[in-house]
Amino acid sequence: MREFRERFYRSGPLRIHFRDWGDPENPPLILLHGLRDHSHSFDDLARGLARDYRVYAVDLRGHGDSETTPYYAFGHFVGDLRNLVRALRLEKPIVVGHSFGGEVVGQWAGTFPDVPRAVVILEGLGPPPHPLERRLERHRVSWKAVDRAQAGVQGLADLEAAYRRLREKNPRLTEAKARELTELGTRAREDGTLEWKFDPMLATLTVSGGFDVAYMCLLWAQINAPTLVVNGAESGEFWSNEPGGRYLSPEELERRVGSFKKARYVEIEGAGHMLHFDRPDELLTEVRNFLQTV
Repeated sequence: MREFRERFYRSGPLRIHFRDWGDPENPPLILLHGLRDHSHSFDDLARGLARDYRVYAVDLRGHGDSETTPYYAFGHFVGDLRNLVRALRLEKPIVVGHSFGGEVVGQWAGTFPDVPRAVVILEGLGPPPHPLERRLERHRVSWKAVDRAQAGVQGLADLEAAYRRLREKNPRLTEAKARELTELGTRAREDGTLEWKFDPMLATLTVSGGFDVAYMCLLWAQINAPTLVVNGAESGEFWSNEPGGRYLSPEELERRVGSFKKARYVEIEGAGHMLHFDRPDELLTEVRNFLQTV
């Protein structure tokens, strides 16, 4: 028997794919992956949580096996989460989001504060502060990424090439896990090459303005549910390319975590931004311990 069931729901015109783990009688728990990722990256966490929860691991629009759209905006993803909860008639779900998915969870939970039973945000407090000049530079670079996406992204030669790319981006991954994620995260193209299972037009997300920390702090402050915030102790390397670096100053971290009404903050040693890859057992323990309190 398979560990999960492949399912879809409709959000507006799109079919959104998700993997349904665990006993249908268990309390609902939703997993949202990060940008340019897919729901299989949460397999280890889903497997561990499915003993006590019915886990819905979602492929965000434009990712995995979900449908695409010509243009992406942040609110689309918040709407998809809202529509999942309504379509499946989930009562007081626990919602977990990583990185971009954590930002989606934070905005959704702040907009609909009485819906979630608990909130878990993994590396989802947003990027570090950038001067306005840097934001302008990133904005212009984003348009170049849109141009490349519209022109067509070059395919990957084979699984070995894709594996090497994944290992370069995630050096802490074991070889076995990297090869598994490579196979699950790519698909064949008509010309015999491979492509990652995300839409290159996701680049349109970044042309509509940068992350608004002040507004997110306001939204986080609306969340009524108990909240767990987890960061990798070495996640700064994701933003600065400095091995082992920290990405938020103590003052900025306190500002963001302090915005929540009922938040517990945890750092996992030896983990970077992809903490569910780097320290999956430790992450599962922290999440399970937190959920036992709610």
